[in-house]
Amino acid sequence: MTGPLLRHLIRSVPWWPFAAAMALALLVQYPVWSSPEPQSGTALFGLRLAAAVLGAAAGFALPDLMASTVVTPIARWRVQWLRLAVLLVPSALAWVVLHAVVRSAGGPAFTWPVDFVILQAAVCGLLPVAAAALGARYRDDPSGALLGPAAQGAAVVVSLFFTDSSSPWPAPVSTGWTPAQQSWPVVLVLVLAVLVVANRERAAPR
Repeated sequence: MTGPLLRHLIRSVPWWPFAAAMALALLVQYPVWSSPEPQSGTALFGLRLAAAVLGAAAGFALPDLMASTVVTPIARWRVQWLRLAVLLVPSALAWVVLHAVVRSAGGPAFTWPVDFVILQAAVCGLLPVAAAALGARYRDDPSGALLGPAAQGAAVVVSLFFTDSSSPWPAPVSTGWTPAQQSWPVVLVLVLAVLVVANRERAAPR
């Protein structure tokens, strides 16, 4: 049953957000590829933005237009995770390839800690997915997925109020992670918890 369902979902989920996100992710790295001396900060900003927009695009797969009108024998949680995988897997693979290409283009000048950058990308990408899953739980149309970019934008704005050592964005140095940088794993766990809860079965109507 999974095979036919997966093929149906590949045809039914909206692919235009993924295409738009890929175009933006490539465009924002143009200064890195076109400059003879690319800046590490510019590349990192582009990688974070790529993860954010690709995650937001994957969230648009979660609203199921037929969920409230068609009864199926397949559990909702299973359908939701399959719908998400259709766009999230290629989004994750695209980011990994982009990261490798950008790091190669920068050469020895790009010495950021890979584990920390991947952690940031995971949070930036999964935060809008979790919010979109929450929106799709209550609205079976594309407007439910808009909660993803909205939550993402709000989180970015809040993070900008923290500066210097209280900012979570700078990469850690050899002396270790600051308390703000240590918040990234905590946020990732919270985001995954929200995603799991949002994708579960709906309560039966009374």
